[in-house]
Amino acid sequence: MRNERIQRIKKKTLTSGKINKLAADCEELNIRGAVALHQEVHLRKISTHGHSSFHSLLKAEILRNTGACTIKGFCDIKELSNAGQLKIHHGNITKVNSSGKLTVEQTLQAQHFDGIGVVKAKELQSEQFYLKLSGRSDIEQLTADEIRIEKDKLSISLSTNKKLVSKNIKGKHIQLSYTDAEIVNGDVVIIGDHCTIHTLYYRESYSISPKAKVQHIRREEK
Repeated sequence: MRNERIQRIKKKTLTSGKINKLAADCEELNIRGAVALHQEVHLRKISTHGHSSFHSLLKAEILRNTGACTIKGFCDIKELSNAGQLKIHHGNITKVNSSGKLTVEQTLQAQHFDGIGVVKAKELQSEQFYLKLSGRSDIEQLTADEIRIEKDKLSISLSTNKKLVSKNIKGKHIQLSYTDAEIVNGDVVIIGDHCTIHTLYYRESYSISPKAKVQHIRREEK
């Protein structure tokens, strides 16, 4: 049964061009050059290497990007792996694993976000959010049940500004380092080294590193 299923999977490789009509029976798409897709895309697996762009709805079980990819329409993806440069307008992704640069122009909703690198986003919502910084990241609004931000000590980067900058960080359990934020709001909050926070709201407990600065601390009722 498994071998029969493998034989039935229809794969397509694209190396260049503007695509308005992809074969209806295509299940897996490989992009290895400069390709723009202008139709709605519903696929099992997409692998991109080169310069790719999706201009309409994108639905996929798996998207793996190792090049420069732009998704201009809404995306609905179960598993995303990004080791290049990926730009998303808005969408839902169940599991995100990014080791390159990820840009979200509007809102991204995810269940699990695990990143090493750089993230730029207007709004990002997740159940679990974990980011190791290899350069400056900017997330205007970050909301998650569990949040952990730290500097990536293993990556080789010319950037000396490994820091997250945010207007609002909200969650239940928050652990931050190398973070500048106007507002941090959580149940249990740990402010680690090299943080600058304007206002900290907490409900259960908080701690602040001697190497961090917090201007205002306010307790909220549950």
